[in-house]
Amino acid sequence: MMPPESTLQANVDRRFYLRFLLIGVAAIGFSLWSLYDGAVTYPNQRVRALAFQKLVEEGRQTKWGEYARERGWPLKQPGEPKTQADFTMQYIMAAIAGTVGLAFLLVVLRSRGRWIEATSTGIRTSWGQQCDFDRILTLNKKRWREKGIAKVTYAEGKRKRRLVLDSYKFERSAVNDILYELEGRIGEEKIGNS
Repeated sequence: MMPPESTLQANVDRRFYLRFLLIGVAAIGFSLWSLYDGAVTYPNQRVRALAFQKLVEEGRQTKWGEYARERGWPLKQPGEPKTQADFTMQYIMAAIAGTVGLAFLLVVLRSRGRWIEATSTGIRTSWGQQCDFDRILTLNKKRWREKGIAKVTYAEGKRKRRLVLDSYKFERSAVNDILYELEGRIGEEKIGNS
């Protein structure tokens, strides 16, 4: 057990949130790429493809290289012209990827400075949850072995509240120490795996 006035603190595990950051940045990048394609690449391709189709209709497709060079276009034949549906799909993909990217980046921003700690009297968090050891009703460790998650149920007035100890989101060794302290304080009858 901890001496009076000491604390065990588990801060955010930066490696866990680095994945969220990378996914968020990649999704935002894909979103911007889709926007660029819808606003610049596809319209330019459509202009070149329609010009090539006109040359084909006139039987002058062999003049494409000269025609493209005069306009500073790529010499490669542009293929079928992009349609309005192609443009729309790019904007839809940009919106979806952008939303997903922002959601992941929001998770990273919200995690900054978060912590969980065990004090000599109970557990508290940086986001305002606090419970004394004597108000803890159960400690559910069903998902601890596979997922590193333990759920603490405690009484707050007439309501039951839940606090999650997660050894992937927070520093693993510190969360283990907090869980060990918690188990020693609440007694085996409150610890369960269901």
